[in-house]
Amino acid sequence: MELLLHQWGDWPELYRNTDKTEATEIVIIDSQMNYRGKLDTYPFSKETISFLPFHDIIVQLEGIYPLWIIISIKEILPLGKVTKALAALALGAVTAYLFPRRKDSSLPVGESSYFLEDRSGTCGEPIPVYYYKPATWTEDQPVFIAFPGYTRKAERFEKHLEELAVRYNMLIACPEFSTKKYPGARWYQEGNISDAEGEKGTIQPRQQWTFDAIDHVTGAVRRRTHAKGKVILFGHSAGGQLMHRYSLFASHPAADAIVCANAGWFTMPDESVCYPYGIKNVPLSDRDLARAFARPVIMLMGGNDISREKPFRDTPEADAQGMNRMERCNNYFHFCEAKAAELGVPFRWQLHVVEGAAHEGGKMAEGAMKLFCQEPLDETVGM
Repeated sequence: MELLLHQWGDWPELYRNTDKTEATEIVIIDSQMNYRGKLDTYPFSKETISFLPFHDIIVQLEGIYPLWIIISIKEILPLGKVTKALAALALGAVTAYLFPRRKDSSLPVGESSYFLEDRSGTCGEPIPVYYYKPATWTEDQPVFIAFPGYTRKAERFEKHLEELAVRYNMLIACPEFSTKKYPGARWYQEGNISDAEGEKGTIQPRQQWTFDAIDHVTGAVRRRTHAKGKVILFGHSAGGQLMHRYSLFASHPAADAIVCANAGWFTMPDESVCYPYGIKNVPLSDRDLARAFARPVIMLMGGNDISREKPFRDTPEADAQGMNRMERCNNYFHFCEAKAAELGVPFRWQLHVVEGAAHEGGKMAEGAMKLFCQEPLDETVGM
């Protein structure tokens, strides 16, 4: 049995080189001996992996870099050497004994990823976050946290946005809210506000809603990137649905701006209609609405996003909001604008069209980036 220690960036290559052995135990720590969460769903793992038996003595913290991996592999070294290594680790001496502490804690240029320990959802698995840092990006430049659509393929979405990251000099972070941790539309698009999809569900306590996980991700990204500029939340399609409900229902959003792009349907702030199409049975006060309307929210529509192809929602309640995504977004914005006027409170939201864009996450993300770089879009509908 052997105890291997490598930096996080070496992990994929290391795993590929262990095909003749059995990786039985894996744990992630940082250079300060902080436990960094389980990796039983990490893309390179081939089976469910157990923890090393001493993990309970390691303090649980997140957001510190660099990370190190400890892998226990069968039948390579005598057990005695492993016992000594584990004893050193248990005493907290492994930092000084096995590797030096790195002073630079910034993200590397280009692609990188890490796992954020999070207790929300249906299981305790961590949230993967995929990054791209342009070579010219500095800490005072924007950070663009992008939530993908229906497929939830965050790594693929991040790669799709890399060219835009370079062009507009924004650091990209794409968290993946997996279908295992957040199953179905109820957990992702709808934020787990109700215990079932549709109007038959019961509204759950706020602490069970998904929105705290968004705040957790935002705070972790801000710390990890040392961001001093704007931190922007962007969601497209299903991610746009999540963002619009987050902007409406979250208590204290941690981002500087929220962009909801090409959402398929909406929860209207309508007290005469039950959730998920209205807020009749949701504990949302006029004060909560006033706070939501004062937030820096951008509703973004694709000028050609008029298709009704699945997974477009075509229920009678959704069609009452409009016959396509563009109509529904426009109606949602103006309904909220009228509600703010009724309450006599400020309305800071903006409505923009990305001309020529259909249901395309890349084009919508570029439209959002242009706005924050003060580049004009083809058309501005309302402010």
